[in-house]
Amino acid sequence: MFRDSQHVLATGLTKALSLKQPFAWLIANGYLLVDDRTWGTQYRGPLLIHASKGLYKEYYDYLKSNTDIPLPAKDKLEYGGVVGIANLVLCCRLGELPEGISREQRAHFGGVHQEYFGFLFEQAVPLALMPCRGKLGIFEIDIGELLVAPPAAQTELF
Repeated sequence: MFRDSQHVLATGLTKALSLKQPFAWLIANGYLLVDDRTWGTQYRGPLLIHASKGLYKEYYDYLKSNTDIPLPAKDKLEYGGVVGIANLVLCCRLGELPEGISREQRAHFGGVHQEYFGFLFEQAVPLALMPCRGKLGIFEIDIGELLVAPPAAQTELF
């Protein structure tokens, strides 16, 4: 569904979810299949992965020390914009996720509270950074506006 990401991105308003790094990178690159939230959603379908300006340092350090995931260096992670797109296929409580989802595909650090909702992603595709503001919850981004904006490197010149 997302192999031709420019086709998907040219459609205008698209739902998005903002995450701290390295969560955004992990989901956009297909390493993390489930993001745990205190709230659920009925939405299913394409979801832009927005990297907030925050870094969960303890989680990043844990992954670097305890996994073989090829995480970029902290200063190479992208912040403050869309970094990928994935298909949100399921939102359910902890015990309702399909069998076969390993702990590593869900959480690499700490436990998951029984009352949380797992957002299950498939078909993730990383994208070149498209700077924009994030918001809480699932929100909409006008992809047309992002595609006509100057590239991130140029915005730093102004």
